[in-house]
Amino acid sequence: MSSALRAWLHTALSDLRTRLRDRRLLMMVAACVYLGHLVLAGRIELTLVDRSYRGAANAAWMGTVLSLTAAFLLTLFGFYLVRGALSRERQGRTAPLVAASPVRSVTYLLGKWTSGTLFLLVLAGSMAVSLAVLFVLRGEGLPAPVPLLTPFLLFVVPTAAVVTAVALAFECLPGLGGTVGGILYFFGAVAATVAPVLGATPVDLLGMGVIHDSMSQAVLAQYPEADPGAIFSFGYYRAPAEQLKTVQWDGVAVTADLLARRAGLVLAGGALTAGAALPFGRFDPSPSWRATLRSALPGPPKTEATSTEPPATAGPPTAGHPSGLEGRPDAPTPAESAPWSLLGSLAAPVALRPFGLFAVECRRALRRRSGTWQVGALVLVGAGLWVPGSTGLLVVAWLWPLPLWSDLGARETATRTAPLVASSPYPRAQRVAAWAVGAAVPLALLAGPLLLGGHWRALVGVLFVPALGLAAGRLSGTPRLFEIVYLVLWYVGLASRQAALDFGGVAHAPPGTLVGYGLAAAVLLVGAVTGPHAA
Repeated sequence: MSSALRAWLHTALSDLRTRLRDRRLLMMVAACVYLGHLVLAGRIELTLVDRSYRGAANAAWMGTVLSLTAAFLLTLFGFYLVRGALSRERQGRTAPLVAASPVRSVTYLLGKWTSGTLFLLVLAGSMAVSLAVLFVLRGEGLPAPVPLLTPFLLFVVPTAAVVTAVALAFECLPGLGGTVGGILYFFGAVAATVAPVLGATPVDLLGMGVIHDSMSQAVLAQYPEADPGAIFSFGYYRAPAEQLKTVQWDGVAVTADLLARRAGLVLAGGALTAGAALPFGRFDPSPSWRATLRSALPGPPKTEATSTEPPATAGPPTAGHPSGLEGRPDAPTPAESAPWSLLGSLAAPVALRPFGLFAVECRRALRRRSGTWQVGALVLVGAGLWVPGSTGLLVVAWLWPLPLWSDLGARETATRTAPLVASSPYPRAQRVAAWAVGAAVPLALLAGPLLLGGHWRALVGVLFVPALGLAAGRLSGTPRLFEIVYLVLWYVGLASRQAALDFGGVAHAPPGTLVGYGLAAAVLLVGAVTGPHAA
């Protein structure tokens, strides 16, 4: 075995073991098992001609419905599950070892890509296993393995490979490894799932076009009067459709052209991962080109007052004073010699006042935002005062603070300061202050719509969203959980204007929705403030 192949294999196995040891894996597998139950129970359903036809409940039909469900979920959420493979090296302080190792960047990234793809396939495979077990428990016997697994191999494996490759490429590209990349991917994933419904696409990631053509041929062969339409109906339904005409369908015909197209997606994922080695910095601690350019520009000369070099002291330390400075008239006091830190300021009586702590948290949160973000926030405030009744402006304004919210609960884990914050005099007050900052930012952005546009229902979102960000970050230790949940709520409730899930005053939510979000905000905030931090 060559050294490159051995390095790729060990990198993949090591990263896969780390992923499988995650304590959240059991929750993900349990959710996948439940999805398999929904497929067999007919709650996740695939029908044709306005829910008038469906396939016979054989292994091919159930396997295809299950594969479409898995591919759809991996496209929308798999990115957030596998993202962070490189940042985990930095947080685990193994990045210098990787940077100094003889493993090439391409080999290292391909190993990460392989482990991420296998991890997504483990989750999707648990759905297939649960479906087979439920078949047996219902007394229908073990389903035929080939018709059940063929759509899994054709449609789920390429989707997992492409999603993992995009996640790695975003981490390697500057500016896309954080919340901005997550937002851009979400819109791209929605476009990838909606495009086949609207018409033919050059790249059908989920294989919906192939499946629809095959099913349409079966429907027309058995019911010539039917009109299959542009695409089938696929989704979750509260109750399975009744009195449907049954179509005998034995699965997609596997041809050389289909195999070449699906294998091409896997190869495209590998090529994208290998190409990501070009912008991959290999954890280089040297400053970026922007910082290098700034340092090269002329600036004010350093004076003695701004010099950070301490004056040299001569002579041995005096007895009883190990540092040799204590007891001298010109010795600095502890308050003067200690560097400023947030935790130190929390111990000061002034900083422990509510407004002082809020100001510290606000300054720290806004300091982490870029100048572009701050300029965009000011533009949104001005636009809200100019056109306070615009619902489109509301939708955009509710998306802009996402980087700030996703950082609320996960910041302590990312900076490895959770034990220090927990041992500070008032850790709960600091969490409440962080939530208050997360509520103050959208309150400022929505000042125009709230005061002049009559969108007072958005106040419940001002309370709910930062509580969700704080609770999700403290529960998971990463911003990914909040980003997944919030982007779905934002897309369904605000962008799609579904009043039942509207928290931002866009679709005039009913009183029950407002009360539900208010209660959820209270529960999430209490849990985030009083609950333990993610290990």
